[in-house]
Amino acid sequence: MKEQEFNSIDDLLASELFRKWIIDKDEDAATFFSQWIDQNSARLEWVATAKGIIEALTQNNNRLTSQEINSEADRIQEKILSLNPPLYANEEPGYLETWNDDGKQQGSKGIPLFYRTRYVAGMAACLLMIAGIYWYFSNKALPASNNNAYKAFMQETEHKSFEYNNNSDAEQHIVLSDGSEVVLEKNSRLTYAANFSSGKREVYLEGNAFFNITRNPERPFIVYTQTIVTKVLGTSFYVKANTKAETASVVVKTGKVSVFKRENFTSTDAGSTTLKGMVVTPNQQVIYDILNAQMNKSLVEKPALANQTTYNFDFDDTPATEVFKTLQSAYGVPMLLDDEVLASCTISASLGNEPFYEKLRIICKIINATYEVIDGTVVISSKGCKG
Repeated sequence: MKEQEFNSIDDLLASELFRKWIIDKDEDAATFFSQWIDQNSARLEWVATAKGIIEALTQNNNRLTSQEINSEADRIQEKILSLNPPLYANEEPGYLETWNDDGKQQGSKGIPLFYRTRYVAGMAACLLMIAGIYWYFSNKALPASNNNAYKAFMQETEHKSFEYNNNSDAEQHIVLSDGSEVVLEKNSRLTYAANFSSGKREVYLEGNAFFNITRNPERPFIVYTQTIVTKVLGTSFYVKANTKAETASVVVKTGKVSVFKRENFTSTDAGSTTLKGMVVTPNQQVIYDILNAQMNKSLVEKPALANQTTYNFDFDDTPATEVFKTLQSAYGVPMLLDDEVLASCTISASLGNEPFYEKLRIICKIINATYEVIDGTVVISSKGCKG
């Protein structure tokens, strides 16, 4: 790709200049893309789609890294394209517009207008991973028997460790030496190495516990269970890991965590100060199907307000895009929508203590839109609003 030449959505998503414009609001980048859009108006939908994907994955203060964005976008893409397989069965892979070698437009692939937003969103999410794919494969350590972080941890704790075993009928409140707090439920056990205070922050859990971890980016906190591993830098989350259960789960209250299958978690992952794996943010959860060895991310049943900030849900002829951004900010739930399609839609409604999904239902009903929750992200579908 020539410098500042964009011939596809993945070109935009791979561009550092494009990300500076969307994420950092860089003035020089904004000026460049304003001029580029004027000269390439037929490709405006590429820009809108790429912009929506990046904003959905970098919302709030829990902004994901480039590597995390690549991983999350790939999962969203797989889920979106699986919703209506017959719809795409006769379509060639590619974009809504095709071009001859001489630069002349050939025309549309024939995808119905109603499905264009979902199709492009799916393709863009897939292509988003390209920007970091070389870095990923050149730096990712391959799992090996001598590189298994769980085995290394168990060897450390085999002869010298501390253990909390809650056999009572009440929860047990534990304060660890680093200031982190653990609420250990009954019939649960927490084990950690004797060098916890001076070495790695690693624990092993059997049963259920709520963790409120003291932030320390230089020393990640790691929770091992029989089937999954949870890694954080400092946040609060709930882990359910009953040894006789068919599933294990991680639910995030604040911050963000990364979840791995235990066999895939390496010593390199344990020692890194970045979060990889399946990244989970507030009001999202990961459920691991033990029998089928599958991890799935979704929203919790009743999303709660993400922080203590007071939000105003009274809207008076407010642009729909602003309403959805308010909802996203209040609950920390990523949302994917097409700003261009919703540009003519406004909302007048007074919302209060309704649950998250009820607010979402009311808003969508007003503008005749629909929503789906895909891999922990709310995807808004709309035909737009006529004046």
